[in-house]
Amino acid sequence: MAVTDDRKFTKAQVYTILENAKGKTLGEVDKSHQFARTEKSKKITGIAGDVIEQSVFGYARDSDQECDIEIDGVLTELKTTGVRVPKSDLKNTKNKTGDAYNVYLGAKEGISITGVTFEPTIQIDFNTSHFWEKSEHLLIVFYEYKSYDVVPASGYAKFPIVDYCYNSFSDEEKAKLQNDWEIVRNYLQKVYTDYTDTTSRNEHLEGFTHLLRPNLLLIELVPGFKRKSTGSYQKPRYRLKQTFVDYIVRGHFNKSRANNEIVLKESFSSFAQLDARCHALSMQYKGKTLVQLKEMLGIDASAKDIVAICVVRMFGADGKRLNQISDFLKAGIIAKTITITPKGGRTEDMKLKHIDFEEWADRDADFEESDIYDYFCEHSFMCPIFCEHDPKDQSKTTFEGFKRFAFDEEFIENEVRRTWEDSRKLIHRNELEWEYLYDEHGNKRVNSSGSYMGAPNFPKSSEYNVFFRGGANVSTEKSRTECVNGIRMLPQFFWLKGSYIANKLKEIPYI
Repeated sequence: MAVTDDRKFTKAQVYTILENAKGKTLGEVDKSHQFARTEKSKKITGIAGDVIEQSVFGYARDSDQECDIEIDGVLTELKTTGVRVPKSDLKNTKNKTGDAYNVYLGAKEGISITGVTFEPTIQIDFNTSHFWEKSEHLLIVFYEYKSYDVVPASGYAKFPIVDYCYNSFSDEEKAKLQNDWEIVRNYLQKVYTDYTDTTSRNEHLEGFTHLLRPNLLLIELVPGFKRKSTGSYQKPRYRLKQTFVDYIVRGHFNKSRANNEIVLKESFSSFAQLDARCHALSMQYKGKTLVQLKEMLGIDASAKDIVAICVVRMFGADGKRLNQISDFLKAGIIAKTITITPKGGRTEDMKLKHIDFEEWADRDADFEESDIYDYFCEHSFMCPIFCEHDPKDQSKTTFEGFKRFAFDEEFIENEVRRTWEDSRKLIHRNELEWEYLYDEHGNKRVNSSGSYMGAPNFPKSSEYNVFFRGGANVSTEKSRTECVNGIRMLPQFFWLKGSYIANKLKEIPYI
């Protein structure tokens, strides 16, 4: 693999080029007039990358599977990706600039690497694969997506270039990426071995991206492999999960982040390894009471959040929050301790993701390209299960084992899509309303702050497994910081219905 002379740079040249671009908007550095194309088309995919490649670095964009540039003799892939402060962190950025502001930046989306190779012969060796050749050495340029609304391609001209970084994956990350890639390769190989004609192969490949998704730690395959109206097939690309890119972004802008992370003494490179680890822990600790666990794991008897601390200690680490485990953060694994009754009941609703409503305003937005679709595809749940034998005596609570689940295609296509579509209809048809709560006498109920209790008529838990709920303890005029269709409300979150979780867990055997 080689690049042309106009794509060869020294590290010093890259430094000069990008330092001169930092702080300027994409429009200000657009010497090759990429944004002129937006006069004819509002939607141009990858315009930020076009500006960086053609205006900042000065070479023409192409669709080759080879690396973009060479830096001091090292083949490097140039990626441009958006970063943004989540709405939930905006309050923390008030009056802050520079590094103090940037520590709150997170990844807006995943990073696409290269197309999945179907033809010619499927690649066998990970180290020589197109995927690894294009991801081994990354130069990532960050621009700030300074909007919480849908922005046409022309709007990207106002987004500033924030920073850049060289990224090389650790040995543990490489092992995870390799395992993910080999899962895809092995599946494709089997299909191509079992079926010799193209028609049969394509038929058996439909939906394979959804089938493999629960087994992939750091990679996702998008879009799905499916037949288009033209008769041809939509083929997926390898993309680094948004959760993994977010880990990279936050590590770059917040060097102290690692101080708050929990690093496992023994990492895992696949879900199969994680399951084996959980099974071994279940065999060791199943049936032990919290009192016994505290003694076995050397936990201070006065410690709070004892259940979470017990599980972290089981994994051989120190800390109080399971979701601080770096391996979980990268893979989008949400660790949630579940306390059940001896009959398996009483599971609370689960708070998931803040809604920024950016896509809700876009009538042309596609569900399979939506933020909420990506969220449910990328995340899975690992649930340590505890049984509460006596609600008044926590010491009798016992550890039962681990269960793990991901959202399958049926749930996403039915439950998540229904919530997505119904909430968008309310907005687009201007049918969104504020619904007050009334007491038995027909009077408006008042909360402790003196405000009338109520909520917008978004999907509720009474009718939906995936529903909306505000994210504040008390609703006041000051806390209603979200505004949709002129209606002020609390910041809204997606929630997962507790009864669905309880029924799901009953169906799943312990690991």
